[in-house]
Amino acid sequence: MTDEEKKAQRAAYMVNYRKNLSKFQKEKRRLQNSEYRKKLRMTWTIEQLEKERERNHNYYLNNLEKLKAYMAEYRLKQKEKK
Repeated sequence: MTDEEKKAQRAAYMVNYRKNLSKFQKEKRRLQNSEYRKKLRMTWTIEQLEKERERNHNYYLNNLEKLKAYMAEYRLKQKEKK
């Protein structure tokens, strides 16, 4: 089996694995991942933070139209709730 086949098989396995998790398991996993990300961010250097800010800003500029459409849609849904 080649490396590509192994990666494809692993990816397919992970898709099925995530699909079959219960709500409790998904929430537990989400919380663990967010804690892990918080710990990582605490140890970031100034250069890493600057690089991440730049990456986020570039994403925002490249997807501005899509983001504005999503925000408008969200605002309408919030008004309907009230």
